[in-house]
Amino acid sequence: MAKEEITLQIPQDWNAVTIEMYRKFQELKGKKLSKDEFNLECICIMCNIDRGVMDRMSYNDINKIAKELTVLLKEEPSTEELQKKVEWNGVKYGFVPNLSEITLGEYVDIESYCKDAQKNLHKIMSILYRPIVKETKTRYSIESYSPSEELENEYLKFPALPSIAALNFFFCLGRTLSIGLVRSLRKERQIMKKMSKKALH
Repeated sequence: MAKEEITLQIPQDWNAVTIEMYRKFQELKGKKLSKDEFNLECICIMCNIDRGVMDRMSYNDINKIAKELTVLLKEEPSTEELQKKVEWNGVKYGFVPNLSEITLGEYVDIESYCKDAQKNLHKIMSILYRPIVKETKTRYSIESYSPSEELENEYLKFPALPSIAALNFFFCLGRTLSIGLVRSLRKERQIMKKMSKKALH
């Protein structure tokens, strides 16, 4: 019987790790598994391969892959610097140019998603990173916010590295963000709720 040839894509650095892979890996770390079982699950996640395919691979090959991944995963991703522009699927995405000018809809959704930031990381990035529609040497503008479940799910494949950095940046900025902006947005939301209630009566 001819030996089956299996091709895997092993991420060489954190730039090759998606939000979905990162999220599943974080969940995996919270499970109580044997070393071998952890390695198998880790390879499935990071190489995007089914467990059934793994069962047909040699034990030696699995160990080699696990060692390669261990080198990567032992290094903490460098997330100190915000990447304002990210190339993804041939399209240039830009971080929200001015967070102090976000819309009410953006603010409400971010506030909601940040209650479980790890689970909703892809949804948060669908707000913070959007395709650049206009760009000069010093400035750029991005698409208007138009949320949908389909779009949010697409961001599961968005790179994890700039996402983690963006989330850290957002949380740090959130601590110093103008209190006036937060109050203004919350007040606007309360007004909209009152108007909606009146419309129903």
